[in-house]
Amino acid sequence: MAAMTAPPRTARSSGLSISVAAAALLCLWLGMSFAPPASAQEGDADPAETAEAVVPEPAVPAPEAPSGPPEPEWSYRFLVPASMVLGTAAVVGAVIMYFVRVTKNRYRVIDE
Repeated sequence: MAAMTAPPRTARSSGLSISVAAAALLCLWLGMSFAPPASAQEGDADPAETAEAVVPEPAVPAPEAPSGPPEPEWSYRFLVPASMVLGTAAVVGAVIMYFVRVTKNRYRVIDE
């Protein structure tokens, strides 16, 4: 029997292994770039220090605004009056057009 030997390596198989190696390196690099730094791991920092770092003191304290009646929504302030005006104008226009058409056909001039 003949001894079994591996098929010769081709450019395609070496290109595939290079692609797999590049993908592995990319995954490793992405995993390390999104990992938290060693100083930010739990248990290392004092909770009081992290609370100060998260919530900074304001340079000038802002006075609290006096509480007054809440301002109505923009739709209530603008759309409701506009739609009421347009609706009223449409009704008045329809009434005027009705009387103009009815009276125009009601009387006829007869030539003698």
